[in-house]
Amino acid sequence: LARRDFVKAEEFANQCLDIATRTNSNKYLVKGRRLRGEIALARRQWAEAQHAFGQALAIAQAIRNPTQLWKSHVALARLYTDTKDPELARAALQSAREVIEQMKATVQNPALRASLERAPMIREIYELSPR
Repeated sequence: LARRDFVKAEEFANQCLDIATRTNSNKYLVKGRRLRGEIALARRQWAEAQHAFGQALAIAQAIRNPTQLWKSHVALARLYTDTKDPELARAALQSAREVIEQMKATVQNPALRASLERAPMIREIYELSPR
């Protein structure tokens, strides 16, 4: 996807989804759906991106996987930013931030919590999302 080789990226997404379906690995179903959304986003296929990200988010919510949940919210925020919907983008980033706050609250080890707070993606979410 980074090389804009959409055919190869779709092959990887399909492989991921096939294996995840056969092994009943919901976390990788989320990742595969989100990758499909990222491909559609890069192609500016807004409806397809929204559908794939929505599927990823629904699965992440169902399995209660915080990392996949906040990453799916961030993916939706990028979609809403690209489609010029700043209110929905802010709401998605706020949702990601809330998930991260819940994660931080459960981390007992101060070094691990500090590491989480220093992660570049986490810092970016905090910079972009309202309090």
